Amino acid sequence: MDDQLYRLFGSRVRALREEKNVTQEELAKRVDLSRTSITNIEKGRQRVLLHQMVEIANALESTPTALIPDVLPKAAEPLRDDVAAVVAALQAETVKAS
Repeated sequence: MDDQLYRLFGSRVRALREEKNVTQEELAKRVDLSRTSITNIEKGRQRVLLHQMVEIANALESTPTALIPDVLPKAAEPLRDDVAAVVAALQAETVKAS
């Protein structure tokens, strides 16, 4: 399941990046990662930390919840809501700190 989750997440990153006409190189610069890391994230080969997910979403003018896959095994569905709540709290803290 973990591999599937990261592959689905990566495919959402790639789709959104392409929709926004952003290259892997440009996204990498925006989030302070290498282009190779972006490639690996998009292929589901590299794990993403929570703050990286937020940075990627912001760099693509989106929300972290837009990157979280909808289709997960039944046991993991409540996790999406939990992760979305944590991400929302982090975004609120980021806005306060700005």
